[in-house]
Amino acid sequence: MSQLVIEIDTPEDEALLMQLLPRLNGRLIEKRNTTQSQSKRDLLKDAFVKLTQSGVAQKYGDPSEWQRETRQDKPLASRDT
Repeated sequence: MSQLVIEIDTPEDEALLMQLLPRLNGRLIEKRNTTQSQSKRDLLKDAFVKLTQSGVAQKYGDPSEWQRETRQDKPLASRDT
């Protein structure tokens, strides 16, 4: 036996799938109504919260300082002559 998580965009597609389930010896176990943009927004928010709480960004320090230390400007022929 397998359990699948399927995302359906339209009520028409959902109705079609529900009609097919008995033919495939399938059944609906759980139905969740979520808006796509809200669920993705919540996932991103949770990821950013976890990232912030982990403190991993602090290991890398100030990005501007890193750029000043590692970047070497190339002389431009039209400007540095």
